[in-house]
Amino acid sequence: MLRPPHVGDGRPLMVTEIHTTAVVDPGAAIGENVVIGPFALIEKNVEIGNGCHIGPYTRVSGPTKIGKNNHFESHGSVGAAPQDLKFDGAPTRLEIGDNNTFREFITLHRGTTGGGGITRINNNNLFMAYAHVAHDCLVGSDTIFANSATLAGHVEIGDFATIGAFSAVHQFCRVGEYAFLGGFTVATKDCLPYMRIAGSRPAKCYGPNAIGLERRGFSAERRRALKRAWRYLHSKKMTTSEAIERIKEELSDSEEVNLVLNFIESAERGVILARG
Repeated sequence: MLRPPHVGDGRPLMVTEIHTTAVVDPGAAIGENVVIGPFALIEKNVEIGNGCHIGPYTRVSGPTKIGKNNHFESHGSVGAAPQDLKFDGAPTRLEIGDNNTFREFITLHRGTTGGGGITRINNNNLFMAYAHVAHDCLVGSDTIFANSATLAGHVEIGDFATIGAFSAVHQFCRVGEYAFLGGFTVATKDCLPYMRIAGSRPAKCYGPNAIGLERRGFSAERRRALKRAWRYLHSKKMTTSEAIERIKEELSDSEEVNLVLNFIESAERGVILARG
């Protein structure tokens, strides 16, 4: 039931296997040790790196570049045109790094010319069933997207962030490094690095993601600095601007706290600071 693919000059690729019911366009570039399952469709202008597994009924459209050792379970839509009424068919791209896992029914869309032309997903990420990454999103490494986690267009996700089940992130928002969005969260502003965000309209911040940071190897001292900064940000005795100045005076030696402050000061949509 399996047959080896061929490169353009007819030479077979080593070890790679394609199911007889799969359709692979001659304009696609398939690496070595790749498995393409039943009824998968690989279109032209698609590059698939070594060691990838493309599960049954998965469609990969181009231009899309997929790195090494990525696993697509089944029924995914990868590299489809963006859901943007302004999209005119321009050759925008989806780029995926290495060692990612994409479970059933995920949807990953290419970029738009207005957003830079690229949707990018880095390395070592887990996308559970029905997760969605829209056009022009930039997803870091080592993130977790639970079931039906959804990104609108132009969203940025920092490394080690977790997007809970059925959560949605509004277009142009950012989710900082190590942030944790609880299930059913609706984030319409930027989500602070290292913090726990939960709730819908409005979502609220519940302080540092203490358990998650401990699991990731953050020392007690580093976690205490973030907790202290959080207390200042929510003090009723000072404004946010005053709190930021106080934090700069007392916690400037904390790399994590400085990242939080830079994140706040660079926010274009504001940040979620409402306390839970």
